[in-house]
Amino acid sequence: MALDKKNFCVVPFVQLNTRGKGNARVCCSIGGLDYGIPKDYTVDQLNPENYNSKTKVYNLGTDKIEDMWNSKFMKDFRMKMLNNEHIPNCEFCHRMEKSGLTSKRLSKNKTFFKKTEPKLDGYKQTGGVVDMMPQWWEIRLSTKCNLSCIMCAPGLSSMMFNEFKKWEKEGRILDHMAGSLQIAKQSGVEYLSKSTYFLEQLRDNLKNVVFMEFRGGEVFADKHSIDFIDEISKTEHAKNIRLDISTNSTILDERILEILNRFKGGKLRFSIDAYKDRDELIRYHTKWDKVVENMHRANRLLKDSWIFWSQSTIQLANCMYMDELCWFFDDFCKQTNNNRFYLGFTSVRAKDWLRHENMPLETRYDQVEKIKKFFNKSYLCNENVNKEWHIKSINGLISALSSPCYENKDYNSRARGYFDKMTELRKQDYYEVYPALKYLKEYDAT
Repeated sequence: MALDKKNFCVVPFVQLNTRGKGNARVCCSIGGLDYGIPKDYTVDQLNPENYNSKTKVYNLGTDKIEDMWNSKFMKDFRMKMLNNEHIPNCEFCHRMEKSGLTSKRLSKNKTFFKKTEPKLDGYKQTGGVVDMMPQWWEIRLSTKCNLSCIMCAPGLSSMMFNEFKKWEKEGRILDHMAGSLQIAKQSGVEYLSKSTYFLEQLRDNLKNVVFMEFRGGEVFADKHSIDFIDEISKTEHAKNIRLDISTNSTILDERILEILNRFKGGKLRFSIDAYKDRDELIRYHTKWDKVVENMHRANRLLKDSWIFWSQSTIQLANCMYMDELCWFFDDFCKQTNNNRFYLGFTSVRAKDWLRHENMPLETRYDQVEKIKKFFNKSYLCNENVNKEWHIKSINGLISALSSPCYENKDYNSRARGYFDKMTELRKQDYYEVYPALKYLKEYDAT
């Protein structure tokens, strides 16, 4: 089979992504599936008239995994991939790759393609049916979160949901903020972490699972999510399963460490986007000292089994200050002699008006020069045992920061309106904490 390697993604053949309210997506990076995987349509058939809050979608709190896994939607999606069709919903990964960053498509292909390739002809002959249940579970057990990050959405954070709901009631919310709140309201409030039915189904399929990826909300802010992972950790299969967990690093207690150490090992991703007060205003309600404390505490995870990644989202607010964060990570690793830490960067999805490409390119060149100095002088890029990885990551960051400017007036107007509103509602001046944002004052707020 002649596959277009620049387009093909193994994800729909090996992975399923659950959302905190029970619905699902092909993966977390896919666009256009806000309500979940539909029961009666394929991806190219979706439009606002047939795909909305009233559309019948699969929910793993009530539906069988196998019914969703080999549904009309999933079979058709796989066939499109096998036929080298371009799927617009997958644009985020291609955008990441074009900007110089890695993507879920690339990382999953690296892990699973070689093992999956011999089976692809058979999958094509059966019309996209995959007989093995998901090997990689990308699970959002709930939307409960203790933070309200500026690039997030109320459908992914209970804290942001409650804030937006309060501001809406007070009549102080922007139209696009109200729109994202409405989508969250329509999705319901049940948490998949409380579903005994889903846990039983997942337990029955653990023999096929080699990776489990947990996202939030904030995984460790939800007691039911912790209990859920604890249940799996006590099974005979835990020793064969590697975990991949994203955390905002505000919560990491002894019970959590004990649970994680029962698994084969894995990757703990620290979602940290800036240094000190700049991080506290992006990841609102976070406390910097607590974040650093928990980064140190994470070193109690078994050294031969666990590694750590930074998962820093490059965006309009922080793109001129990434050097500060890189130097913090450099100092942290040097002081702790940490040889299992890896730099990682991603970018904003679904909110193009918050992406770093809106910042004028000539302004970003100043940050690029600072990152180049980090490249030349840092411990991570010059002395650390993982320096080849760090060099690759920093080159990716430089490439991303050097991307052409969008020069989109509507994006800048929306960003101006958003930061004006956040400054008003949170009573903290975003333009003072991130001075580079002051260029937005040239645009009318919308």
